[in-house]
Amino acid sequence: MTMSYVTNDPKLQPAIQTLLETLRRRIRQYVWFDGLASAFVWLGVIFWVSVFGDWLFEPSRGIRVVLLGVVTVGFTAILLRKIGRRAFTPLPNRSMAILLERRFPNFNEGLLTAVELSEQNDSNHNFSHLLLDHTQHQASEQIRGVRLSQVFNTKLLRQKIATLALLAVSIIGFTALFPTTASFWAKRCLGFSNELWPRRSRLIVEGFDKGLINVARGSNIEVVAKADTSMPVVPKVVEVRYQTKDGIRGRSVMSRDGIADPTKDSYQEYSYTFNSVLTPIEFSINGGDTTISDLRINVVDSPTIEMKLRCTFPSYMARKPRQLPVTGIMQVPYGTRVAALAEANKDLKNVQIDSAIEEKYRSNDTIHIPAKNTNRRCFEHTIDGLTEDTTLLFTLLDTDNIRSRKPIRLAMAVQPDSPPNVSLRLQGIGSAITPRAQLPIVGRITDDYGIAKAWFEYSIDKEKPKSKLITTPKTNQTELQLETPFDVQDLTIKPGQKLQVCVRASDRYNLETKPNIGSSESKLFRVVTPEKLRTILQSRELVLRQRFSMVIREVEETAGIITRINFGDRRPNSEAHEPDNPTNTRPQLSEPTPAERLLATQKLRIHHALQNSGKNAHEVLSIAWEFDNIRSQLINNRIDTEELKRRLGKGIVQPLRHIAKSMFPELEDNLRKLEATLTKPSGPNDRQSAITQVDEILTQMRQILNRMIELENFNEAIELLRSIIESQDELSKKTRELRNKKLQELLED
Repeated sequence: MTMSYVTNDPKLQPAIQTLLETLRRRIRQYVWFDGLASAFVWLGVIFWVSVFGDWLFEPSRGIRVVLLGVVTVGFTAILLRKIGRRAFTPLPNRSMAILLERRFPNFNEGLLTAVELSEQNDSNHNFSHLLLDHTQHQASEQIRGVRLSQVFNTKLLRQKIATLALLAVSIIGFTALFPTTASFWAKRCLGFSNELWPRRSRLIVEGFDKGLINVARGSNIEVVAKADTSMPVVPKVVEVRYQTKDGIRGRSVMSRDGIADPTKDSYQEYSYTFNSVLTPIEFSINGGDTTISDLRINVVDSPTIEMKLRCTFPSYMARKPRQLPVTGIMQVPYGTRVAALAEANKDLKNVQIDSAIEEKYRSNDTIHIPAKNTNRRCFEHTIDGLTEDTTLLFTLLDTDNIRSRKPIRLAMAVQPDSPPNVSLRLQGIGSAITPRAQLPIVGRITDDYGIAKAWFEYSIDKEKPKSKLITTPKTNQTELQLETPFDVQDLTIKPGQKLQVCVRASDRYNLETKPNIGSSESKLFRVVTPEKLRTILQSRELVLRQRFSMVIREVEETAGIITRINFGDRRPNSEAHEPDNPTNTRPQLSEPTPAERLLATQKLRIHHALQNSGKNAHEVLSIAWEFDNIRSQLINNRIDTEELKRRLGKGIVQPLRHIAKSMFPELEDNLRKLEATLTKPSGPNDRQSAITQVDEILTQMRQILNRMIELENFNEAIELLRSIIESQDELSKKTRELRNKKLQELLED
């Protein structure tokens, strides 16, 4: 049998070509149905998810915009993946043949062979035309039994279509039955409206600006939720769910404040307190079918201020304005203009200022700080002329709407202008004075803000007080030393009268009332004759001489004490007074030895002598002061003589001071040295030095005593001479009277 070859282009039989075209068309239909079903199922599911999700959580507009974008992207991705990548993919005859061969094995690869040979040209292969016709004929025979529906797995497609139908019916039914709800969903999810879903219950949380409230660090914040009693459901339980910035989560039931009566009360209140808030908190409130989410508590610093006082003092004080830091209660002079300068730690909106005067509070002022101010942290509050104790309470409101926990207190105590302080003392004058005396007044005048004038104020007996100017300082002196004597002889006062003298001073205060006047203690003087004053002073001299004689006797006693300090055998007791002892020890509680008793006696005598020396030095110094005072009184009363002053000063006062300040301290040094050398060989020499010093003191004191006696004799002589002179004056007076009488008798005759 001879095989013939043809070179004509082979073609598929119409039946095979129709089969392949039908399969190709149905594949593309399947792809479109499957892709569209998947995409619309996605939209249907998203619809119900958005309905319930938006109703439950009511996300913000931004979140809804993002979610719609995600849905759009998902829908586009499904279309591209399910349709775009498959519907336009080339489907060659060979692929269709392979698909049919795998699904229908009875083709015995004849269909695939016919398709492959028909697509080849003569330039590649030579094959038998008869054989190709035969193969196509056999494949055509098998086409009669082919059902293309068996090529596709339509179960999944049917499920998607059924799901899509169910979703479509549910959406259409939902829209038909609840058109308002569907429309509300469209406004929120497609129109991005911020209107909230209508619910059976309604909760309100006040005080949050766009879900945010600022609180001071460490403070407590009470969150109050209100349920609308006009709604069908008023929640029995309202819950707070929170999370701190540190990641701590928690949930708590809010406290229900009573039971609201819908006929009377508009709201049922619930409260919960976050205690000592230190970090930001995010929380939501859930009650009934309502959830209020995205509530935040932001923690900020509490506003506070630092203050200074700018004090402008009254003009009479002659003081420059000063700025003082506020520390505790501020002492402010009366009449001062006070400006409180405050600087806050953060920007402020306003400052409420209340004042408390004598425990009565009243609103004083409110300082509003405009937002356009470049510096919203500083403010100033002024009081013109502070005249009473005042406490200012500053309540701050900052730009975070945080009000200071407690008002910041500024306490100002008015310091009244005190009168001048006049301290006065007399030197060298007693309570008895002569008509020619001068009063050596010494003292000091002080005032807080300046002395205007100082003067003597005096009165004789019960006469009206008179004044005598001392000084009027030209400058604003706050301290004035007073050393001006008051001369009595200018007053023509007589013996037997009484003189009362004080020093007064006025300050420069010129507000409301007259200047303040301060006064010293009044001194009362009895005016006597010079003879009477001499008698008084002489009696004092006699008393002082007697005191001095007693001191001499005490010093003599001290000399005897020192003399009795003897130095016997001071050998150790174990050698001089005890029997031999092999261990050379004594019992712990043995009696003192004679040497120990002697040493104790010596120390006791030295201590006695030291005590006497200190006491006698003080007495001698006191007597010297008394004699010096007598001398000063004689001078200030103008009844002294040069001889008398010399006898009192150089003869008595100066030697007494030398003894008290030099000789007695030297004696005390010798006694202490003697105490340190009692057990040493130099002890007797130190005792002799002390005895010698005592003897020198006694010699000096006896000489002074003799001068005191001489002074007495001198005073007596002066007194006798004075009495003779007075007698002579009296005799002369009587002689003149007698002569005048006789002359008058002669004229009458």
